Amino acid sequence: MSEEADAPRLWISEHDQAPRSAALAEGRTVLGRGEGCEVRLEDEAVSWDHLEIIRRGPSLMATDLDSRNGTILNGEMLDRARRLRNGDVIQLGRFRLELSLPPQIRHEGTVAAPAGAVLLTSDEREVAGALVAPYRAPAVRAGRPATRAEVADALHVSERTVQRRLDALAAKLDIPADAGRERPRLIAERVLELGLDQERG
Repeated sequence: MSEEADAPRLWISEHDQAPRSAALAEGRTVLGRGEGCEVRLEDEAVSWDHLEIIRRGPSLMATDLDSRNGTILNGEMLDRARRLRNGDVIQLGRFRLELSLPPQIRHEGTVAAPAGAVLLTSDEREVAGALVAPYRAPAVRAGRPATRAEVADALHVSERTVQRRLDALAAKLDIPADAGRERPRLIAERVLELGLDQERG
């Protein structure tokens, strides 16, 4: 698998157009209207060199480059360098950019339990499979788990049912209830790490 496939990605959307994604390479990525920018955003409200994102391994830092109209991060003006997290939303002109981090397989520290140690019901396995489907799709390099609505749609069940099954999955995988919006990603990481969405013969 290429390094770009495992890179953090920005999902870029504008108005009613389908989102496109851009991988964030190691080092410096400049976003703006200029021809030299790694990510070009054609909008008069976007400066020539508008925003930079510095990637050092898993760490991402965003800095506004004294742009004319500023940068909005999660609804607030980006007035200094800020560390980015999975799911952060950046607004540049008419463009909405959502950061998506790939699941991190933890090689150091505690050793993951063997897959057989986590027993899922068929319902839980279905939800696990739907949750990580964007990671497994061959033509899509998604760095995010499916949303609750997407899982509900795929399995033809209610979002409330999906939530109950995700809660059960989280408990079995020792994902803390207070993980907030990181919780689906943490569940997806463990599912992928242990191969829990795969059928066992």
